[in-house]
Amino acid sequence: MKSFLKVFFACLLALGITFFLLFVVLVGGVFSSGSSTKATKVEANSILNLTLKGEITDRPYNNPFRNASAMSALSGSFSQEPTIGLMELKNVLKYAKQDDHIKGIYLNIDNLQGHPATMFDLRDALQDFKTSKKFIYAYSNATPELNLMLNTVADKFYINPLGECEFDGFAMQMDYVKGLMDKLGVEYKVFYVGEYKSATEMFRRKDMSPEDRLQRTELLTDISKDYLSNIESATKVPVDSLQYFQNNLMVMDGTDAVKHGLATALKYEDEVKDALKEKLGYKKSDELKMISYNDYKEIVKLKNSKTKDNKIAVVYAEGEINDSKSDDGVIGGEAYIKLLQKLEKDNAVKGIVLRVNSPGGSAFASEQIYHALQRIKAKKPIVVSMGDYAASGGYYISAIADKIIAQPNTITGSIGIFGLIPNIRKALNDKIGVTFDEVKTAEHANFFNLTNNWDDLETAKVQQHVEKGYGVFLDRVAKGRKMDTAAVNKIARGRVWTGQDALKIGLVDELGNLDAAIKEAKSLAKIKDAELVEYPKSKSVMESIVDEFMGKKEDAQSKMMKNLTPQLLYLKQLERIQSLGIYQYRLPFDVKVN
Repeated sequence: MKSFLKVFFACLLALGITFFLLFVVLVGGVFSSGSSTKATKVEANSILNLTLKGEITDRPYNNPFRNASAMSALSGSFSQEPTIGLMELKNVLKYAKQDDHIKGIYLNIDNLQGHPATMFDLRDALQDFKTSKKFIYAYSNATPELNLMLNTVADKFYINPLGECEFDGFAMQMDYVKGLMDKLGVEYKVFYVGEYKSATEMFRRKDMSPEDRLQRTELLTDISKDYLSNIESATKVPVDSLQYFQNNLMVMDGTDAVKHGLATALKYEDEVKDALKEKLGYKKSDELKMISYNDYKEIVKLKNSKTKDNKIAVVYAEGEINDSKSDDGVIGGEAYIKLLQKLEKDNAVKGIVLRVNSPGGSAFASEQIYHALQRIKAKKPIVVSMGDYAASGGYYISAIADKIIAQPNTITGSIGIFGLIPNIRKALNDKIGVTFDEVKTAEHANFFNLTNNWDDLETAKVQQHVEKGYGVFLDRVAKGRKMDTAAVNKIARGRVWTGQDALKIGLVDELGNLDAAIKEAKSLAKIKDAELVEYPKSKSVMESIVDEFMGKKEDAQSKMMKNLTPQLLYLKQLERIQSLGIYQYRLPFDVKVN
């Protein structure tokens, strides 16, 4: 009987796997056939329905497991939705601007998430759409801070009668784990250069250093200044009044927003659509002609798919830099070097636009990418376009460019280096009773062991290595920016700058977005027209799912989520930092503005 049950359940499992694979193939077929069908036509007198939910990234990521992590599980921020590509969205707005069939935009962005520079860039794109004399009507059930700025661009902004409206300013918070590490008995050896390189502070302090407080305050001040200026421009409410509203929590819901001039009126969604009908001269009984963003972007892709002899390669460098393979939102050193070597040899590619949206990461990988870019620069121009942040390793790989273009609120700089090495000997001794003994053939053979009790010589040697890495960083920047090394050191020391401040001190050449960088690359390549080709190639939804389930990458995140505890959450963060390498050119803090 037992033998029969084993065979039965084995067959059942095999059938289950077979059906799953058939499902993957069938759904893949649906996706592929759907993409090859004729695109939806736009009817005359139509509205573009921009109902956008989820995260905006430079390019869309289709992997539904992309942000499955311990942190997302704890915070409840895990989403299976694909991301919205900023560049793709801006192309749609450009096309809609000159499309005679599109009379206006219906904007609904309740849950749109993005960093400040991205949201400012999108705001400018919406403002540009309005120069066509077409209108934007916005509707919201709930309006977070940055979404409010986008909604105020609209000719009419309506909020649900019970809708919320957040207008309380910006904040950045840092978590410090030194107290936890002390309790666990884990001692971190911390090595860094630059008093502003505050990434290590979470392991060596319990509060913010004066230097970190200064740079964070100045970043938020610049962001808030531009934010309030944009709202003043759209609503005519003076900045002083806006700051008063924030400081006194005077705008908490839709009623407050209307009362203080930040919204037009309170309406339900069906009432907003009735207002759109009236705007376009429809009868009340008529059906409003709306085309969704997803349908319209497919039309735009088909219209813009003309092949040209000359090409400008737009290379997205988005996410942390590591030493191995790339993934959605991760810059894998090995993969990027292969890609850059391919572009170097491609004679059809006349110029490179490197779109950097990275806080940095591995010092070793950053140098290898820099070297590959250096080889390309000998043959064809490179222009860097900086997104939300291009700091530390992100700046390292940018420094080689012929021209660097940043957005006003790009977070950049952070020219510095740090290293982190834990000693868990005491924790294992005291907490769980594990002891150690060893034999060795040389005095320091146990140098980088996680249970090593460091002596002065070992500590000094690592610090020297870190300082050498800092010197290399200064040299790369000095050569790339044609500056004196001492001058670079003065503005380096791990400090971050906004794009507008970086322009003043010579770290960037001008302010602008990706379009400006593409235009500059064409100019440097001495070509008027070129096909834009994006790299790395995007994965389809099915490719991402198959990669997950067919074992192309280990699903360690999801395993951990099943046994999540606060201690594991912090240990996972430590593991992530260690996986990037001991020595890191990395932004001194995670970029999260609340």
